[in-house]
Amino acid sequence: MPMDITCLQATLQTAFIGCQIEHHTQVASTNDIGIARGKAGAAEGTLIITEHQTAGRGRYGRKWSASPGKSLLVSVVLRHRLLRDQVALPNLIGAIAIAQAIRTTHELDARIKVPNDVRIKGKKVAGVLTELAYDDQQHPFFVLGFGVNVNSTLEDFPPELRETATSVRIAAARVKNQDTEICRTSLLQIILCQLEKTYQQLKTGETDLIIRQFEALQERTPHEGDH
Repeated sequence: MPMDITCLQATLQTAFIGCQIEHHTQVASTNDIGIARGKAGAAEGTLIITEHQTAGRGRYGRKWSASPGKSLLVSVVLRHRLLRDQVALPNLIGAIAIAQAIRTTHELDARIKVPNDVRIKGKKVAGVLTELAYDDQQHPFFVLGFGVNVNSTLEDFPPELRETATSVRIAAARVKNQDTEICRTSLLQIILCQLEKTYQQLKTGETDLIIRQFEALQERTPHEGDH
């Protein structure tokens, strides 16, 4: 079922993220569209959402594969001028927002694997990709893109990913012993609210606060905390 964008717009409790929303059935990459919109002067907080990507990508150009209509595939245009020591932070604020939203909505132990993955019990549920660019006025901006496996079943993943990937639905079913479809719109609302909050911390230079949130959510090795 396509995402209910009207519902998202009506209930989204953010100040500027989602001020403009584009919803597509299929695109090559939401980040590509976000970069094009940013170069043309799109307002900060402009969202690009699609049901399916034909050329989604992660770090180092790796392919990001997701089942049509079962994931969150989103990019947001953000216009904060990153300082040199802040370049790695957009990926972190995206991962923090996703992990906290999953934990809040479904009580799952979502954790961040540096630098841009969110995992549940060691299996990847989401990824973040930030790309920097300049607009027509030579002002810098960045596009923060993320993909979250929401309602994917094990059969939706390619065989080579079934041991390493998961979805919110799969993880929730294992914890609650009940397989129920997850509302993508509700989850996205919470991700975007958390993202705006953490992004504001980035804009005001509260780097230490971001790092503390990250450290609290960082995936631990099996040996950490065992003694």
